[in-house]
Amino acid sequence: MYIRLYKQTWKSEQIFVYSSIIKKETNMKIAIENKQRIHDVLISDLQRRLFKQYNTRTDEFNITDEDYDNQNTVLYSEVLQCETLNDVNDVVCSYTYLFDDYDSINVFTLEGTMNYLFKLLR
Repeated sequence: MYIRLYKQTWKSEQIFVYSSIIKKETNMKIAIENKQRIHDVLISDLQRRLFKQYNTRTDEFNITDEDYDNQNTVLYSEVLQCETLNDVNDVVCSYTYLFDDYDSINVFTLEGTMNYLFKLLR
């Protein structure tokens, strides 16, 4: 589908052609037999990262054990709702503050999330 827009100038008539942009959503479903294993390794790694952050906390933020428990509960429920690789990417992107090292910087792309999962499954 193309839309033609005409722009009149004093010298000549210019024609701009714009193609419609259709966003194609990547739908890489996780197989049922792999879903539990992926959920387990993802929860395990993100909980490890949360615990590391919790242990390096400072008093200025006043993080309590209850806050840590609530974060774990939310994390657990978010991961268990992952049905596709895109869902996993959304969860990983919502925890950007846990990925602070240089090697984890490309985890936030769909391809990076897939490679991150492969690394966890080793």
